[in-house]
Order: sequence, then C-alpha cells, then structure tokens
Amino acid sequence: MRACARWCWGCGGLPLRSGILLILIPPFILALQLMVVGPLLPAAPGEGVVDPQEFAFSVISIEPERNPRPRGSPSLRPGLQEEDAERKEGEQAYEDENEMHSRQTGPRKLALQAWASDEPSFTAELNRIITFITRPQLSCPIVLSPGETKASQPPADPPRWLLCAEDWLLPAADTPCVAYSFSMDGGDADFLKTVSGLGCEVHSFDPSNSNASGGHLGNSLVSNHDDRGVVHRHKMWLEWRAPKRRKQKTRGNRGSVSQTLADIMAALGHHTVHFLYADLLSAEWRVFQNWIESETLQSVHHIVATVHLQWAGFEVGGTNEEVLRYWFSVLQGLQASGLQLVHSSAGEGGSVLKQTVEHVHSSYTLSWANTRR
Repeated sequence: MRACARWCWGCGGLPLRSGILLILIPPFILALQLMVVGPLLPAAPGEGVVDPQEFAFSVISIEPERNPRPRGSPSLRPGLQEEDAERKEGEQAYEDENEMHSRQTGPRKLALQAWASDEPSFTAELNRIITFITRPQLSCPIVLSPGETKASQPPADPPRWLLCAEDWLLPAADTPCVAYSFSMDGGDADFLKTVSGLGCEVHSFDPSNSNASGGHLGNSLVSNHDDRGVVHRHKMWLEWRAPKRRKQKTRGNRGSVSQTLADIMAALGHHTVHFLYADLLSAEWRVFQNWIESETLQSVHHIVATVHLQWAGFEVGGTNEEVLRYWFSVLQGLQASGLQLVHSSAGEGGSVLKQTVEHVHSSYTLSWANTRR
C-alpha cells in the first residue's frame, strides 16, 4: 500500500508527480496566452505598445453603441457639461421644430397652380384672382346680413358680408352654435351682434384688447354682457404655424398669444365652429394655407374673411407674379376644401402689390359656405 500511495492517485496507476503537473499546466498556459496576445496586437500608427487598460477598452468597444455620439460633437469632459447640455437642448428644439412642421402641414400640402399664361404675367395672374373672388358660386335665398338677427331676403343695398341662413347650414336647435371672431379694428361688431342673436356661444380674439383674457385659453375667460349678448373675449391671435415647444426662460410667461385655429378649438373643447369672422391684416394667406393643409376647414361651416392685396402679406415672398400665383393657389385650395363663395364686397384703395390698378380694390371681404360640412 505504501508503494501504491507513493506512486499513484488513489492507486489509479498514475505517478504522483504527473498528477501535480496536470494541475499546474492549464493555469500556466492561460497566463502565457495573456502575456503573448497583448504584444501581438497591432499598435496604432505612431504609438508604442498598447496599454493593457486601452486594450481592455478596445475589446469592449467592439460592440456597437446603442446611442453613438455624432462624429465631431463635443465630449462630456470636465468643464463642458453645460455647453453640451445647451447643445443637446438646441438639437432637441430643432427636432421639435421638425416634428412641429410635419404636424402643421397636415395630411395634405397646398397644390401650387399652373401659371395663368404661357409665361408669368402680372395682368393674367391678377385677372383670374379678381374673377375668382368677385363671382359668387353659391346662391342663398335666405340670408343674415350685418347686424340682423333674423333671416330675411337679400338686402337691396350691397352688404359687407352675408351669412346663409338655410336649414342645411344653421345648426340644429338641440346643438348650440359656436362663433369665432378675429379682429383688431372693431369691424366685427355687427358680426358679434348677429351670431349672438342666433344664440351662439361667441368668442372674440384680439391681442390688443387689454381687458381680454390672456395666456392659456382653458384657464380664464372674460365675458361681456352688452347689446351684442354674451361675448367671451381672449387676448389671442391666429397663427399659421404650430407654436415652438422650446423652454421659456422668462418668468411669468403664461404662453404664446398666437395659436393655430385647431389648437384654439381644442383648448376650448369645440369640435365645430359654425360661424367664423377673420380680418387678419394681411396674415390671412398663410393662415388659409394652414387651414387647407391641416384640414381644419372640415370643422368650419361658414367663413367671413377679408383678403388684402396691397402687399404680399406676412411671410410671403417672391416676385409679384409668384405672389399672385400663390394667392390663387390658396383660393383654389379653399374651394377644394369645400368652401363656396356666397358674397363678395370690395374695400377701399386701388393698389395691388403697391401698383395702382384700375377697377381693382386693395381688399375684398368674402363670405364662404362650406358645402362639405
């Protein structure tokens, strides 16, 4: 037994020294591999032997990053955390603005119409616009004229605007009507009286009215009880773009005083606006474009709006011919959305894009009825 214990493991027949070697060889080989592999890795140009820590990092970095940092962007090394945070905030604002743009254009885009003639022509472009806005497309035997609260026959004197009062347009008795008015010159007084007489819920929007409510629409309303009935007044205006969603650093800022029509309706909880009055002081072209592209017009039954021709309008550029072509495209977009011209009334002035034109006025008040409501 001593001889067996001396020369074997449990008398298995293997020498004792051989068993010890079998235990020591694997760790030795592993250590040798770790010592050899590092130097065999190619060093970066101009560098010496790779540091073990760098080698370990290079092995980990083989896996693709889930959110890689854009090439050329600053790292978060000490002293640049604030700068990088501002950069990220700017990128987020840019992304929000792109998302906002995709939302504001809606499911469709304004279709730019072909030129009126073979070559861009100021006269040809203007003529088709004037023809379009001075020829009513829909006849209303029963109408409401400015200041009237009861339906009647069309008045003898040409009114400034008309509202169709047929049963197919007026809301049902069990459904209260909603009316919006956007005006800064008090020219909507007769409109407010008329729609108030119909029993509508009336909202007036004027950013210059210091007595009106401001900030968020859902938080406060100022209601005036006068000869025009109950009018909820807001210090708010129409915007053709969705508001930017950037963080406001100014204390006490209660929000933008400009909102899109869709956002205003959502804030007030209205799915339909039965009567809408708008004198937007040359901002109407871009606002109309927003209504067309966002398909907001599907929720508006009747519109009275003034279009201004004396200059291109807010955020509208190009040559005179290009501006006229854009205007006509907007008018065609309104018609394609279901609006039919009921009445047209010429305003004062005789200039178009700062050019005097005979038998043409600088503004027109147009009344539309939505036949696709």
